[in-house]
Amino acid sequence: MGARGLIVLVAACGGAQHAAPAPTIDRVASDFERAVLTSKDAYVDLFDFSAVGEYEILLHRYDLLGRFPDLDDAHLAQYKGEDGTPYPPTRERRNVGNFYPILAQRTVGTGGCTAGEPRSRYGKLLGKPFEPASGVPVKYEKLRTDANAWLARGGVVGIRCTGGKGGLAIVWTARDNARGYDLITIYDDVADE
Repeated sequence: MGARGLIVLVAACGGAQHAAPAPTIDRVASDFERAVLTSKDAYVDLFDFSAVGEYEILLHRYDLLGRFPDLDDAHLAQYKGEDGTPYPPTRERRNVGNFYPILAQRTVGTGGCTAGEPRSRYGKLLGKPFEPASGVPVKYEKLRTDANAWLARGGVVGIRCTGGKGGLAIVWTARDNARGYDLITIYDDVADE
């Protein structure tokens, strides 16, 4: 058997594939730190932008329903005008990329990141299942179902770093990919006063 036949045999027997270790909040925080310290591209690669687009639109509707009680007039008008159509992945890739210097690099700084519970009320709510709500357009039901499935396979992690400032609340979900998970959204996580 030549080298080519051996490679085919190993791949057919599953020898070339390795399951990613089960994701934990500690691993998510560690991978996040490593990616942010590596490059903006490494950081961006942690996210599933289709899921980000769904989750953000769903958050807007629930914020409008009282999850975020102090929406300004501009956000009220924006959220009321949304019909449940997810934001496109290209938009979310750009937005998440824009958060690299102002949220990711600021928080990670030189490293020393640890995982824990988010400190803010809103950060904690990011990991809570979305209950059915009356008067919500039909398109939101798929978003709600998807988000609850992602949360059931993951959750929210608060990240603090001794080498940086502030904190983050990041929603993640386990996935059948090489990493074992994807990030769904990222928010500033400042403790409520």
